[in-house]
Amino acid sequence: MPRSSTSRPTTTSRTSVVHGAAMLKVDRSYQHVDPGIVGNVSRLVVSELGGRANTQRRAEQLGHALEGVDPRELSLLIKRLEADGLAFEGAEASFELLVRRHQTGYAPPFRLVDFTVLVEAREGTELRAEATVKVAVDGEVLHTAADGNGPVNALDSALRKALRAFYPGLDAVHLVDYKVRILDGESATAARTRVIIDSSDGVREWSTMGSDTNIIAASCAALTDSIEYAIWKTGAELRRRDERHFTTSHAPATNGNGSPAATSAGQPSSPSKSDEEVA
Repeated sequence: MPRSSTSRPTTTSRTSVVHGAAMLKVDRSYQHVDPGIVGNVSRLVVSELGGRANTQRRAEQLGHALEGVDPRELSLLIKRLEADGLAFEGAEASFELLVRRHQTGYAPPFRLVDFTVLVEAREGTELRAEATVKVAVDGEVLHTAADGNGPVNALDSALRKALRAFYPGLDAVHLVDYKVRILDGESATAARTRVIIDSSDGVREWSTMGSDTNIIAASCAALTDSIEYAIWKTGAELRRRDERHFTTSHAPATNGNGSPAATSAGQPSSPSKSDEEVA
């Protein structure tokens, strides 16, 4: 019996190498009925159990032709990353970014140079969290700080504060859900964690993830993936240099030895302007 129009469709997932390869050849081989007939959806899942066929087909379903990307190498990379705690099945936005980052000519819209998160608790005062970030965008480096009701909130606020000068469209993006999973409970407080962040721009929702023994580092990875995905998918335009207004210190990007950093074309980036205040 078909599902009610008010019900959410159920997804039938295929994870293993055998299932995925067989489905690519004859989709009826592992499905006794077309899921669409009863209001469901069938899809392949990207995971360490899948192989080249699963990875390639899922990338194509998400609109990526894998031009210049070896599906086998990508599949092996996914296996290594999932062995380190990631799980692309629950965060396909991170999978899409993984594909994009391996495509020829892709340049990330920003780079998190470094960050610091401080949590302070003093007698007679409420707990205070502050994050400072240094972000490189279009040949400029912004160093900014923000407070929050916790370390992850402070880090999120600092990142958005820095990037808002370059990508004003990020104002519409907000966090919907934040989930943490302990991967090796026997390690107690030293356990590796997996963080999944659900975000939305009011039109679409997406999930990104990070994994680390440090929950702040895992959260930072998920946050930066979420923002990078938002910039890409929403088509957020980079402001022209004369339109940018900064309230934090900024300087030309460098390659780590003091000289100007190379742009994506391999040419040195031009120096940034002096500090400005919001008009």
